[in-house]
Amino acid sequence: MHFVANFGSEPGQLGSETVRIARQIIVITFGSLITALGINDLLIPGHLMSGGLTGISIILYHFAKWPVATTYFIMNVPLLLLAYRYISHRFTILTVYSVVVLTVFLAVIHIHKYTSDPLLSAIFGGVVAGAGSALILRAGGSSGGVDVVTRIVAKYKSMNIGRLSLVLNGLIILACAFLFNVQTAMYTLISIFTSAKMYEVILNHVDRRSVIIVTERGNDVAKRIVSTMQRGVTLWNASGAYTDTPKQVLLCVIVNVQLNELKNTVLKEDPTAFLAVIPTHQVVGQFTQIW
Repeated sequence: MHFVANFGSEPGQLGSETVRIARQIIVITFGSLITALGINDLLIPGHLMSGGLTGISIILYHFAKWPVATTYFIMNVPLLLLAYRYISHRFTILTVYSVVVLTVFLAVIHIHKYTSDPLLSAIFGGVVAGAGSALILRAGGSSGGVDVVTRIVAKYKSMNIGRLSLVLNGLIILACAFLFNVQTAMYTLISIFTSAKMYEVILNHVDRRSVIIVTERGNDVAKRIVSTMQRGVTLWNASGAYTDTPKQVLLCVIVNVQLNELKNTVLKEDPTAFLAVIPTHQVVGQFTQIW
């Protein structure tokens, strides 16, 4: 267990809104650059696909000579509109920024073949592109495509997101086998697998945290958590043993990557709130896995 307390809003505080937004933008920009390098320098020259919309964009590039950047951006537009409608605006804004920056990088980075070994292209292409996309997710945005679809589905349906992504990527692999050949599809499977492992390593999505929040503004904090993070909250009344001040205690279970977002959400609503974070190995009941 570890504790999070806030002792005011001194100048230069790391949790300030400006510093947090700047950090998110830097990480998203860096993640977008890495993703573009993995696609343009490893996957495309090796005639390999990636998962999601970038995989579809690569297929259209090889057969119709449509620029990957343009196709990727156009296909993301309707999904970004859906994200604005059904997901938090903060997530949508960061995702729009990510999609725009990734589109620019895909357009300006020249496609260059570093290796003629398809196995090396599959492994390192998946690692590099997966690491970039995972960094974007960790910063609070996404690279669009499947990430947006799974977030929307996870918000309204109790569905295993890993299985949904597996189905969507499976269709990409089948299309690759049909349009190219079985060997290319097999290498693409390796690429998607290594990319998924990088997601797991960077996001550490299997780790969950139970967060106990003690605040004098329980209802306001709970409403903000539900509206901005789409997480359920349990609330009960309590009192401070030392001050005998009425307080509310909130319990919220999140995935590890959401911890910083939860801290910022709570402290923005109540700068004097007290948070205790407890590792949680298992959740029985309805718990939505959004990564």
